[in-house]
Formats: sequence, structure tokens, C-alpha cells
Amino acid sequence: MILRRPMPGHVGVAALACAAIASDGYDLAIYGAAAPTLLHYSDWALTPSQVGAIASATVLGMCFGAVTAGVLADRLGVRRMFMVCIAWFSLAMIVCAFAPSPTTLGVARFVAGLGLGGVVPTAVTLTVTAAPYARRHFLNGIALSGLGVGGILATLSALAFLDDWGWRGVFFLGGVVPLVTVLPVAAARLGRWAPSSPPAGPARGDARPQLVQLTSGGRWRLLTVFTLITACCQILSLGLLTWLPEIMRTSGYSLGSALLFMLVYTVGSLVGASGGAWAADRVGARRAATAGLLITAAAILGLATHPPLPALYAFLFVAGAGVGVQPVIYGFVATCFPSALRAGAVGMVSGVGRVAGISGPLIGGFLIGRPAFVSFATFAAFAVLGAVITALFTSNEVSDPDAVAAPVPTAV
Repeated sequence: MILRRPMPGHVGVAALACAAIASDGYDLAIYGAAAPTLLHYSDWALTPSQVGAIASATVLGMCFGAVTAGVLADRLGVRRMFMVCIAWFSLAMIVCAFAPSPTTLGVARFVAGLGLGGVVPTAVTLTVTAAPYARRHFLNGIALSGLGVGGILATLSALAFLDDWGWRGVFFLGGVVPLVTVLPVAAARLGRWAPSSPPAGPARGDARPQLVQLTSGGRWRLLTVFTLITACCQILSLGLLTWLPEIMRTSGYSLGSALLFMLVYTVGSLVGASGGAWAADRVGARRAATAGLLITAAAILGLATHPPLPALYAFLFVAGAGVGVQPVIYGFVATCFPSALRAGAVGMVSGVGRVAGISGPLIGGFLIGRPAFVSFATFAAFAVLGAVITALFTSNEVSDPDAVAAPVPTAV
């Protein structure tokens, strides 16, 4: 008889968070993969600016969703909000697939963004709180590598189904899959894997409103700095996710080749998320994030030189790996705040930071038709700016904000 060793609860939480965030990554990447199809959708005759505006509607919804879900999670329970967000964006994505007009699609994408925005702060909070202290960044990186996994699945779905199903079919797929897979597992297992969620209500001994706690004692400086870094990352990542296929297509590549380039880019982001988080546990989050952003800038500029095909693939992979630094930033935020404020802090940083991220798809739409060097240099500049802010205004060593580590639960 073979005895099955129970899976540690923190591993189950990280895996489930990764699956949920993969749905988030799929949604963001599938819109970019479908953008050329939307531009040539004869029933609507959309312009690049209109396609960019619809993408920005999603990001705007994510801004509100991240802040709201983060604050509510600290009050009502992180597990509950995590599952609500999954159900919300899944249903909204299905509505997107049946949108009868561009306006309806924009509204539905905004509504989907509300749920998508809440996934990251709740998933990060669950993962960091359940993880052993020495592996918090790594497990958080594994969870947030779901963004890259979702991007890969989106690209593969576009390659396999976009020609036959159109943009409506791949949107529908992105809504129904998490609804029938991720959500039931979360409902059945999350209570066992993370029985000790961050406490609801204010921090122990502090009766002040939560927003006051988040901004008191110098915490507002942390929130401001991390929000600025996240803004640079979001402009960079959302702009490229939305427009990379079209930029490559206008540079002379076919749509199929452009989607393969996006696949390499998203594989890079997957490796960068886990690799960067692994490095953060060893050399510190500041060093890992700064290095990742500078590497990204160099690789993006390399894309603008029209290199030979092998070098082009290498630059795409490295650029994606550098963009994968965002999980390090979210993990950095989570480790700076006590568990009772953790979801609210991550939600605030990711939500407000994404307000600036709205401009990413708009900037990309404005740059379409201009030389590729202009487009890539513009995005590289935001990577450099994020690296400078990280290097100058963050501390590499962060003490544990909770005095006593909670016991690690075990799943069955």
C-alpha cells in the first residue's frame, strides 16, 4: 500500500492562485492577440485608437476592482473575495463574447476588469500569508507566474482557434474555463489549504479606519513609491501585451509570426516571474526588481534594431523575462505590511498603479504606424524610469511586519 503524502497547504494555495491569475493573464493577452482581428472586423470598422480605448476600459475596471477588493478582503475575508472575483470576471468575459456593439464590448470589458483587478491582491495575500517566511517571494512568484501561463494559453488559443472562432470564440473560452475549473476547486479546497486567512478588521489593537492605517506611520511613502514603480511596469506590460502583435506585423512580419513572437515573449515573462522571485529571496527584492527592469529596457531596444531572427527571439524572451519583475514588486509590498492590511496595500498599489497603466494601450495605439524604433524606445523609457525609482527609493531589507509567524497549514 502506497501512502500518499499530504500536500503542504502553502503549495496548494500557490497553485490555485497561479491558476486564477492565469485566467487574468489570458484575458489581457487574448485581447492583444485578437486586436488585429478586431481592427479588421468589418461589422464595426474600428480604428487603432478605438481598439486601444476598449483595452483601456478593462484596465480602468481593474484599477477600481483592485482597490475595492483589497479593502473588502481585509474586512470580509480574503478567501471569500478571491472566489467572488473569479466568478465575476468569468461571467463578464462570457458577456464580452456576445457584445453586439463596440460600446457594449467596452462596458463589458470594464465590468470584467472589476473582477480581474481583485484577483491579484487577494491571490497575493493568500499566498504570502500561507507561505513559510523564507519562501514568501518564491511562492508569490510562482503564483504570479500565472500571468505568463495565461499569456501562453492565450497565444496558443489564438493560433489554434482565432481564424475559425473569431475574437468572440476566444473571449468565450476565457470566461467559461475558470468558471468550471478554478472556482469549484477554490470552493472545495481553499478552506483546508488556507484555514488561517489574514484577520478581518483592523490590525490588532488599532481601531482606526483601514485607509488611515494604510497611510499612517510613513506607510503612505511606501504606497506612493510602489505605486509609481507599478505604474511604469503596467504601462510597459499592458502596452506591449495589447500591441506587440500589431507592432511586429507592421514591421513586416505576418500575423502568424507576430503571434509566435508573442508566445516567446510570454514564455519569457513566465520564467522571469519565478526566476525574479527566487532571486528576491536571496539578493533582496530591490536588487532583483532593478536588474529586471534594466534588462527589459535593453532587450526592448534590441528589438528596435531589426536583428536576425535568432537574436529577435532572444530579445523577445529576455524582454518578457524582465517584464516578469512585477510579481517581485507585489511580493515586496506584501512583505512590508502586516497581514491585517496586506490585501488592502497590494490592492491599493496594483489598482492605483494601473490607473497609469490605462495609458499603455493608448500610447501603443498612438504609436501604430510610426517607426518600430519609436514604439520600442518609448516603452523602454518606462522600464528605465521604474528601475531608477526602485533603486533610489526602496530599501533592500524589509523586516517581517508580523511579530510571530503563523503555523503553516497542511492540505489533505
